[in-house]
Formats: sequence, C-alpha cells, structure tokens
Amino acid sequence: MSRVLHGAARTVLLGLLAVVAALLLATVAVPRALGWVPLTVVSGSMEPAVPTGSQVVVEPLEGPGDAERLAVGDVVTFMPRPDDATLVTHRVVAIAQDGEGRRSFTTRGDANDAADEGEITHVQLRGLVRYHVPWAGHLATALDPGQKRAGTVAVAAALGGYALWQLGAAVRERTVARARAGRP
Repeated sequence: MSRVLHGAARTVLLGLLAVVAALLLATVAVPRALGWVPLTVVSGSMEPAVPTGSQVVVEPLEGPGDAERLAVGDVVTFMPRPDDATLVTHRVVAIAQDGEGRRSFTTRGDANDAADEGEITHVQLRGLVRYHVPWAGHLATALDPGQKRAGTVAVAAALGGYALWQLGAAVRERTVARARAGRP
C-alpha cells in the first residue's frame, strides 16, 4: 500500500475512532460519572431543537428543592400523570406558585401548538435535560445491553491499543534518532 493511501486510511480510521469515542463519552461515561440518565426521544414534539431519535441526558430532580431551580425555557422530563410511569420531555413555558409556595409548571413541546394538559408538580418531575446527542437514541434502542457493553469494551480496547501503538512508535523514533546520532 502506498504511503499516501496508508496515511489516508489511518486518518479515516482515527477519525472514526474519535467520533465513536466522543459518542461513548457523551452518552455513557459523562452521565454515569455525574449520576445523570440517558433517555431516547421517540416523538417529534421537541423538533427541531431535539430531533426524534436523539438521546437526552437528564439530571435527576428530587423533591421541591430541586424544582425551585427550574426556570421558564428549561427542558424537563416528567410523568404527565403521577400514576403512569410514561415519560415526556418538553419545555417549561410557565411557572405558577400556590398560596403555600409550591410551584407548578406548564410545559409544551416545541413543535406543539398548545401547552400540555394540566400543570406538572415536583412529584411528577423526573429530570432536567442537560444536553442531547442527535441520532444516539436510534443506536441505543437498536442494541441490546450485551451489545452495548461489548461495544464499549471494544472501543476502550481500541483506544488503549492505539495509545500503546503511539507510545511504541515514539520509542522507536527516539531509538532510531539516537542510533543515527551515534548515541546509545
């Protein structure tokens, strides 16, 4: 293989590896380290800001204290009905407070014409969306947990192998340079 072709293949391979590593970092490592939760968006109600098939990374909210941090414009994940575990991710469009200081939230999907039915209380809130990764949700739903784990291990091994290869190349270059200079 010619040097140019070899160099191009290496660049493409490293680029692909970097993209996969960044994707794993954003969807697995960062959420796990911070206690955040990755969730897949299955509808278009938040488009174009959050496309269908994206993976949103959600910081869990627990109790009225966490609900106090929310502001109009925040994107939250919640249970529309307290007795139903279905999750929805929409934007806070209004905040109200009752006579006892308890907050409630009106939400709406960016692509929806009207606000969601009913107000959301802290009991229904599950998390604050910190960021999203387009298309990652499609991949997350296509793979079973074993495949995800195997993929993570394979990418980690590939990155470790690449690091060792680079270290070996640096040692070889240094050895060759010393030999040319007549030093041991």
